Amino acid sequence: MVSAVLSLLCLGLCLGSEDEMKNEKLPKPHLRALPGSEIERHSNVTFQCQSEVQNATFMLGKLQDSGYKQEQNTVGQHAEFLLVDLDPEDAGQYFCAYRTMASHEWSEKSDHLQLTVTDNLDGGRGSPPAKK
Repeated sequence: MVSAVLSLLCLGLCLGSEDEMKNEKLPKPHLRALPGSEIERHSNVTFQCQSEVQNATFMLGKLQDSGYKQEQNTVGQHAEFLLVDLDPEDAGQYFCAYRTMASHEWSEKSDHLQLTVTDNLDGGRGSPPAKK
């Protein structure tokens, strides 16, 4: 009888602990661009999203494009997203977030990072050519 009560108590405590983790707000991640946030057209950039937790699913999004989303599972505390052969339309504000197996909810979004793609022919910001 005592062992059954203890088993139920332990089960209740374990489930309660899991519920607390689900409701716990995850810290905001940090996003950076390598080699930098201003790159030349047709270059590559790696976005690195860093969190304080391990074993997470990371997501990279673009503020101006709600359909843009990349996800990556990792056992570490960061994920890297490689964007290749970029054009001016790839410029914009990017952000990342993550979720854990316990939380199932996305963390707060990172601060937005402005990616600028310059036209390597004339050093401009990749704006469309003026009409004649």
